[in-house]
Amino acid sequence: MQVERRTDRMRWSEDDTRKPASVSMRVHEDGMYTEESPRGKERDVRDILELCVKMDDHAERLYAALADACPDEDLSATFRQLGCDEAEHADWWAGLLRAWDQGLLPDVVNDTGALVRRLGILHEELSAIGLDSLAGLSVDDMLALAAKVEFYMIDPVFSELIELTEPGRSEHRREAYQAHIQLLVDAIGRYYPPESLPGLLAQALSRTWVDNLRLASFATHDYLTGLHNRRALYTHLPQWAAWSARYGHPLTVLLIDVDRFKEVNDRFGHGVGDRALVAIAGALAHAVRASDLVVRYGGDEFAVIAPETGATDYEDLCQRICDAVRDIEVRADDGTALSFTVSVGGVIAEDPAGSAPRPINSLLADADRSLYAAKQSGRDRAAAPVGDASDR
Repeated sequence: MQVERRTDRMRWSEDDTRKPASVSMRVHEDGMYTEESPRGKERDVRDILELCVKMDDHAERLYAALADACPDEDLSATFRQLGCDEAEHADWWAGLLRAWDQGLLPDVVNDTGALVRRLGILHEELSAIGLDSLAGLSVDDMLALAAKVEFYMIDPVFSELIELTEPGRSEHRREAYQAHIQLLVDAIGRYYPPESLPGLLAQALSRTWVDNLRLASFATHDYLTGLHNRRALYTHLPQWAAWSARYGHPLTVLLIDVDRFKEVNDRFGHGVGDRALVAIAGALAHAVRASDLVVRYGGDEFAVIAPETGATDYEDLCQRICDAVRDIEVRADDGTALSFTVSVGGVIAEDPAGSAPRPINSLLADADRSLYAAKQSGRDRAAAPVGDASDR
């Protein structure tokens, strides 16, 4: 069956300005979770994104003013490039703000009030840096001011927001910002030796950003495969379920099990099994869209959250996943070539707009029931999805 592939951009209606329903989750130490009462957080989420736009806008203007005032041509060019970077960052946040207004983003932030307060403080500190007194600064003072700006902008809150709003593109965003910081660090290095105080502070700036990313990753990513972990699933899925119910847009949840994976561990050892899991994780990540979330659900089981994926696109998505895994070849320590297949089950939530969100336990149980059907049918295939309420 020929199915047209979806693009990375999700559908939306220009005249639909409603916001997603707010559902928050509490994850307990044992890995279990409970749904908490919805809270009115829509204004806060918009404030968060607006503050991000304002801070990057101010940083852009600041760097442009530094570039104009700097007597050193090379450093002036660096400031100008940093300003261009900030303009791109502002455009990205503005795009997310438009997406929120158009109903394309779920309410993925739980403690919005605390986040608004933290961003408000950062915005005040950044805005306190005036643009009208830069002409009299020395090169040393200009570099110190630029470093101060970046220390504000590497606050962990930004990497967390990137992860929550666009998980599929978060790695690219992080790499771009790392290059942005390195541009300033290199500029400082041209004026000061590494062992000097400014040189050490520049290195600390870069190190702080990397450390912040690493700490954030520990909380939401699986250490072996680099995919999102079970905790991230319980953060994202309730919000997407609320979004789907509020707007009546389809949401697919897949559970994927590697066929007979225990035999690989038993015969070749867990080291080979780990290499296979890493390869399979990479194949899954390349088989889905950037807007989809791939999760290591546990052991040799994975999950996918696919917004704007209905019955027609379900077949195409599952086929891409099965084909991608079939293409994998992993060599055991003795040279044996290992190939793999997966069984896929899923559930499609596509209820009338304004419906109550489907319980997360129900979505996962339905996907597991479909997965069981795929295994019973012979493995290396995807079972039909569980659909509307009559299927459950």
